[in-house]
Parts: sequence; C-alpha cells; structure tokens
Amino acid sequence: MYLKNGLISFLKVKNVILLILGIFFTAASASNMIELIVYYFGDWFTIIRANSTLGSVFLFIIGVLMIVCSRISRRLINDACFFSSYFEGDLNGYVDFAELAEVTGRITPQIKSRIALLHLLYMKNFRVIKTVNYRYPEIIELYSKTVTCSCRSCGGWMEKRVYFTGMCPYCGSSDLTAQVVSGQRVYFINDNANRKPNNPDYYKAPSLNAKRIAYAVGFGIALFFVFIFFIVFMTFVSNYNNEEYLRETLLSGRSYSSFELIRASMMNVIIFSAFGLVSVGSALVFTFVRMLSIENAQRYARRFAQIPTPFISISELAQISRANSPLGQSSGITPEWVYKKIVKSIKEGYLRGCSPEKHGGMLRISLAKQIVKDRCPGCGAPIVGAVTENYSCRYCGRIITGVIRKQ
Repeated sequence: MYLKNGLISFLKVKNVILLILGIFFTAASASNMIELIVYYFGDWFTIIRANSTLGSVFLFIIGVLMIVCSRISRRLINDACFFSSYFEGDLNGYVDFAELAEVTGRITPQIKSRIALLHLLYMKNFRVIKTVNYRYPEIIELYSKTVTCSCRSCGGWMEKRVYFTGMCPYCGSSDLTAQVVSGQRVYFINDNANRKPNNPDYYKAPSLNAKRIAYAVGFGIALFFVFIFFIVFMTFVSNYNNEEYLRETLLSGRSYSSFELIRASMMNVIIFSAFGLVSVGSALVFTFVRMLSIENAQRYARRFAQIPTPFISISELAQISRANSPLGQSSGITPEWVYKKIVKSIKEGYLRGCSPEKHGGMLRISLAKQIVKDRCPGCGAPIVGAVTENYSCRYCGRIITGVIRKQ
C-alpha cells in the first residue's frame, strides 16, 4: 500500500547485478594492477605510464561505486519496508517525525530527510503537511485512513487508545481487530497473541532457516579458503629470503635463471595470496555477522512466542533477556541494546509479526500483529471491487464498511 512494489522488485534485481559486476570489476582491476606492480617492481614510471593502468584504476573506482550504490539502495529499501509496515499498523492516520525518530533510534532531521528521499524513490500514498502545533510543525498524513476497533471474542467496540492496551475492556480478551479503509481498499489489523502460543516460527521470516543454512555453508567455504591462502602466504613469505630454498628451486630444472626471477615469481604469489586472504576474509566476517544476526532474531522469536500479551515494553523485554543470559553477560543488556537488535532484525527481514511502536509515551513491541488485506473478516473470502461506505461481502453477506465513520 505504501510501497512502490514494482519499482522495488526491479531495484532489488538491479542491486544484485550491480553487486556482482562491482565485485568482478574491482577484482579484475586489482589483479591487473598487482601483476604490473610485481612485474615492474621499483620502476614506478613504467607502471604509471602503462596503457592498462588508467583503465584498471577507472574500473576499480567504477566497481567500488557499484558496490556502494547497491548497498545503499538495499538499506533504503529495508527502511522503506520498515516504514511501510509501521504506517499500515498505525490507527490514527497521522504520524509525527519525533515518534518515528524515537522508534528508529535516530534524530528528527535524519527522519525528515530519509522520509523525503523514500517518498521520492520507494514509497507512496502519504504526504507531509503543516500543523499549528508548535511541538510538531510538520506531520505525516497517511492515505485516507478511517478505522474502528473491536473485540473478536465478544464483538464489543472500543476506542483506538484502548486497542493499544491489547485488552478488551468488556471481556478481557486480547483477540482484537482494527478495521481500516484506505482509499478504495479495506484491511484488518489483528492481534493474534492468544492464537499463536509457543510458536516461534510465527515471528520468523519464511526463509530464515534457509538463510541460516546458506550463511553457515558460506562461512565454512570462506574459512577453508582463508586457511589455504594463509598457508600459501606464510610459506612463500618465510622462504622469500631462504637461500637454500632458492638454490633448490634454481637447480630443480624450472625456467629460472637467477634468484631475482624466483623472488619476482614468489612476490607475485605472495601479493595474490594476500589479496585473496583479504577478500575471502571480508566474506568470512560478513557471513559471521549475518549468522549472529539470524541467531539474535531466532532468540527473540522464541521469547516473543512465550509472551501471552499482544504488547510488551522494551524495559520488560530487557529484563527477560537479562534473566535468560549467561552469568556475567547480563550487565551489557540494556533496553536500548535490545531495542536496536530487534529493529535491525525487522529491517533485515528476519522477524515478522512484530513491530516497534510508541503508545502512552512508552516504547513497546507489538506482538502477533497480522495485517489481512482484501479479505472478509467473516468468511475469509476475497473482497472484490471498490469498497464503498456500505460494502457487503458477496459470499456471506456481512457488512464490512457500513459501520466505519470518518475520524
């Protein structure tokens, strides 16, 4: 609803292509420069004036720019998905920048510039408007939002502020739903905390286990090549000034006529193995960090599944994390640390069904939140056609939008 889905799908493919081309260009140009430096070592005038030097430098810069652009675009898309989910879960129809700043852990000017950029490139169906409130001179107005809230257990209606407590004031159930109309579409925001007991998979992204396996395999492969490159590097470095080794190599019948040629060949291998060690080492660190992020996401998914209420404050979640952490490691677990880990997991697409929100001046995590689009709340049949003020389901006859009033 708030995302330019077609454009984002295209940009995701573009980012993958840019990343592959960027890695290829940087690797090829760096390899060519290393060969020049090794072959003409000490003759910097020849190296600089070589025909391939300028092209290699140009390709290296282009490759680095491709990698940086693909990573920046990926982070912006993650932010756009995060803000879109936050907007869809909002019941007021208006979001202020200070609230978004606190939710994301940034400052208000950063949020304003980021929202302006995302609105231009990746997002739609909202606008920034001026207000007469001196505390919030500008706010985000969401796309034509109207809403009612009710309990699915007893059918009682409630105000929006009561919905954020996660408890029906009439029967005490936490099985709540909010009915939202946006333009010519209707969707429902459900709290399913009592319908998903002890089910960590509800909070995990569908592909999380596959990503965990892929990163573990990548880590193992990278570790193997790091070990190989390290052995080659240390072997040739230790023998570079070893006269006995050089003499044996010279007498072995290979096409070497002097120690200088042998050392030049050894230097070539040393530089290439060092380059490989740095490159594969970077991949090793990347996969290890991703594995830690996935482990954190799985840990919080397990904890979320044990919480029976639809909302939990960050301070309460930090207390639970400290209680379950090994002895001696709980001191570093602060509410701010926990909150950053959760937000990062949501942005990276590792967690679902939960979102950070601010209600009553307190930061909370909304749990088991499910957004149901274009479905009848009575029979689950698809809603077809435009949604009018008195739209009824063509299958079960239930009035879907007749009770909604502008707020």
